[in-house]
Amino acid sequence: MKFFKPWLQHYIVEILPEDKVIAEALNKKAFEVEEVALLPLGSFFDIKVLPNRAHDALGHHGMAYELCASLALNFKKDEKVKDDESYFDKTVPQVTVIIDDEKACTRFTALRIDNVTVGESPDWLKERLAAIGQRSINNIVDITNYVQFSLNKPMHAYDARSIKGGLSARFARASETLVTLDDKSLTLDEATLVIADDEKVLGLAGIKGGKFSGIQADTTSIILESANFEPVLIRKTAEKYGIRTDASKRFENGIANNLVIEGLHMTANYIKEVCPEAVKGFVTDVYPKKDVSYYVGISKNELNDILGSNYSDDAIVKTLEQLSFPYQVIVPEEYIKAMYPTLIGAGYKNPSSMRLDAPSSFSCSSLVSYLYHGIWMPSISIDKYVFCKKVTSEDLRFGDLIFANSKTGTIRYESIEFLRGTKVPEGVDHVALYVGNNKIVHASKTSGMVVEEQLDTLLLSSTVIGYGRVHDVLTEKRYVVRVPSVRLDIRIKEDLAEEIGRIIGYDTLVPTLPLVKKAGLTHKRMFYENKVREVLLENDFSEVMTYTFGDEGEVALKKGLADDKEKLRTNLGKGIKDACERNLYNAPLLGQKIITLFEFGNVFSHGVEKKHLALAIDDGAKKSTFQERAVDLLKKFASVLGVSEVPYVTVSSKPYILEIDFDALIESLPSPSTYEAPAFSSLPAIIYKSVSSYPFITRDIAMWVPADTSWESVRGLSKEVGNILVARIDLFDTFSKEVEGVKKTSFAFRLVFQSYEKTLTDEEVNKEMEVYYTLFKDKGYEVR
Repeated sequence: MKFFKPWLQHYIVEILPEDKVIAEALNKKAFEVEEVALLPLGSFFDIKVLPNRAHDALGHHGMAYELCASLALNFKKDEKVKDDESYFDKTVPQVTVIIDDEKACTRFTALRIDNVTVGESPDWLKERLAAIGQRSINNIVDITNYVQFSLNKPMHAYDARSIKGGLSARFARASETLVTLDDKSLTLDEATLVIADDEKVLGLAGIKGGKFSGIQADTTSIILESANFEPVLIRKTAEKYGIRTDASKRFENGIANNLVIEGLHMTANYIKEVCPEAVKGFVTDVYPKKDVSYYVGISKNELNDILGSNYSDDAIVKTLEQLSFPYQVIVPEEYIKAMYPTLIGAGYKNPSSMRLDAPSSFSCSSLVSYLYHGIWMPSISIDKYVFCKKVTSEDLRFGDLIFANSKTGTIRYESIEFLRGTKVPEGVDHVALYVGNNKIVHASKTSGMVVEEQLDTLLLSSTVIGYGRVHDVLTEKRYVVRVPSVRLDIRIKEDLAEEIGRIIGYDTLVPTLPLVKKAGLTHKRMFYENKVREVLLENDFSEVMTYTFGDEGEVALKKGLADDKEKLRTNLGKGIKDACERNLYNAPLLGQKIITLFEFGNVFSHGVEKKHLALAIDDGAKKSTFQERAVDLLKKFASVLGVSEVPYVTVSSKPYILEIDFDALIESLPSPSTYEAPAFSSLPAIIYKSVSSYPFITRDIAMWVPADTSWESVRGLSKEVGNILVARIDLFDTFSKEVEGVKKTSFAFRLVFQSYEKTLTDEEVNKEMEVYYTLFKDKGYEVR
């Protein structure tokens, strides 16, 4: 997006520095500045704003805020986002607003303004829009565009004469039609969210308005619409109808609900500025599920662990203030001790939201989350159990959690959000907070409120299935930030660490090696794969990895990588066969007579993803004789895995290929507790080099040499030529006998020629071979 420097200056107290300084600061700390250009009235910056920051930085207001943080400047608040009641007139009709689906439309505001005069925009407005490539239309439309590119809030204005009744955000009815502002006729479906009045569709919600409700030259009364929509829905609708606009780009990345009302006031206030006679009515604000503040906390040690830094408390405080992030410093243990007594007697509500229902009512889980202020944890009791570090009842200390199965609620036996699908056979439906002296605090369904009582009371009514510790450093000082509403990208401590780190400057970080802990959970499939892999490598097999996508399969992509890579494979056979054939063709270059390959890979069949193992053996002969060798390998697999046999399917007889359902093979095997170091882990390091894209040519030489001549000496003599086109020299036959009464040895070997620059010709290779023939004859060898 293009940003106009005088427009940015509007939101900053100090005079902005020269363009080079601004571009350098943004490049280092925030965004990529793709272009800086000088216009007659000032510079503009073309800045690449990625989707993770589209919710706040695709407007001059947000970019100015970012510059203040990056350059340690002071942000100037815009009073235009506040309601100006000086031109309110209660005789102006209030607009009726309806939201049919509060998930699809999260907030919808509207306002009628009378006595407007549609005309040319003032020079300052036209200049700012022109600087970022926007064409001036009229003063009303220009103001809605100005608010969009200023506040990052798309706005829409209707001619009040064209509106019948009120406004609604609803899904279209089958076969409803719309003609857009650019004369595109659309037939809508029932999955399309629209803005409509009582009689007709007015526009595609969040994307584009309709032609017959727009502002006209003789418009005197307008209705402003400011709303917010579900991002995924807007993206899918824009893609479905092939309409991408500046508005859809913003909505599909998400914006904050508070911008809805600020955008409405800002638009109305600028209209009053250009139309002094204008009067407005009541604002209608339908806001079904109001947002509340989001808090994220981090300690100094956590910050430095995440970034690999050594920042001090002073540096953290300075940076938070530079970011204009409201924060408080707490010690979690002290906070919980002070807070939990004030919540005794609060109501019980299940399900409940910590952010919406607290502190008046809680579920058992939301109570714990609320008390752990600024420390992230999953929201559901069973997920908290999976998330926590397990402790014993003897090791319980203040702040630990106690998990129970009450046998009366909704018992869950596997996690929902955190490490989804993790089994908990005992079942969990309740969590309590241990506060010391054998006492707990919890939101009790039986009592109907938050209570403090003896742990023994819980033990009598429920089965305690475990104890957990959320945080090992409850006594460590913590910075808890109230995240600005527009920063939808800051939700966990890692996000906060990124913000602090980038503003201080990533260039200040000193590279350090991380402390990697080798201990971890043993992966059953990997454990047994390594056992089989070791057998295969010991038997001179090479591992390959082929494409998961091909032209055959049961599951197809809507948009494939290529015509022959649109489906997920159901077996490994085709891929490993192609690999075998390619390797066989290149066997001379590889110095191999027999190609032996294996692959562990995922296959997708009957709606299930499974791991298979395939083996391929070929020597180029017309008839394969390798089945017996493969069967011997399967016996070795059975031995190392401890099974009686290894079921397999023969995929091809030439080359010989077999395939094994590896998941089924190891399903009944025990889960390992530790890894065993495989022998291949200590193999010498492999040196890789690029492969020439040009074909190779081979030439064979057979010659008699004295009986006491070794192959190594012949090979060394060949290498003395120093021909850079020779990629390999391989001996393929040798024997000795008497020739004319003298015992001699015959060596037959192959030279492989290949260039990295061009395709070699037979004539060129024949010429190179003459050098070898001359060399061997001069040595007294008899070339046969």
